Amino acid sequence: MGSSLAEAFLATGHELTVWNRDAGKHAAFEGRAGVGVTAAEASAASDLVVVCVANYDAARAVLEDGGTAAALAGRTLVQFSSGSPEDARALNAWAARHEVGYLDGAILAYPAEIGSDHPDTVIFYSGSRAAFDRHRGALLALGGRPTFVSEAAGGAAAADLAWLSFEYAATAGLLQGAALCEAEDVDPAHFFDAVTSLVGELAIAADECHDMISRGEYGGDQATLDVHVAAIEHIVASATASGVNAVLPAALLEVFDKAARSGHGDDEIAAAIEIFREAE
Repeated sequence: MGSSLAEAFLATGHELTVWNRDAGKHAAFEGRAGVGVTAAEASAASDLVVVCVANYDAARAVLEDGGTAAALAGRTLVQFSSGSPEDARALNAWAARHEVGYLDGAILAYPAEIGSDHPDTVIFYSGSRAAFDRHRGALLALGGRPTFVSEAAGGAAAADLAWLSFEYAATAGLLQGAALCEAEDVDPAHFFDAVTSLVGELAIAADECHDMISRGEYGGDQATLDVHVAAIEHIVASATASGVNAVLPAALLEVFDKAARSGHGDDEIAAAIEIFREAE
């Protein structure tokens, strides 16, 4: 990912200085970008400094080594390493102590989707709104939808985890569906083809859920939670009868049935957010 970010900046004409913990990775940029001997040297070369390593612990190790913190003073640091809102808050506090402007970033794409030629690539940012506004033009080099979500430092990480929660749950549903098809001697290709045509339904559902959650009202005329609970019961029963692992639909049934029994049986499915808002 770090190399893809660097290539994207170069592709849009930005002056770039790179540094990597593995000196061998510098070779791809020699003659096209400056190469810092140390992280501190690379940091001192630009007003905007991007760090992308495995996690926040690795980022802190780089930032706290060899005078890098001093080199960053007065500059804007954009942090793209993976972690939690708590990690982001801690690094933001570190940046404040060292007089470093801070933006926490979360990339919702694979390396191949980085660049200004990818208009749908979303990158979430949080932290200093002033820093985001000042550097938004440069950040556009990384993808077409740089999105500022919050002045709270942990905002981007939270939004990223929200997306991953959806992505992993949806992918698990795809795999569960394929297994159900196989168990009943149905070619999963038919299922996957149908999924492609139904992607638009997810966008509509997202808009409807967003509207209901924003209003705090879950009434509607499409399908009640009681109807959805009955459908999930069918999935659990069929999976069990077919010898397919039913742990995923069983977990869904627990959530939605609890929402229905708590007084939302006649509401739309968005009402289940009340269950997710509860501490376990």
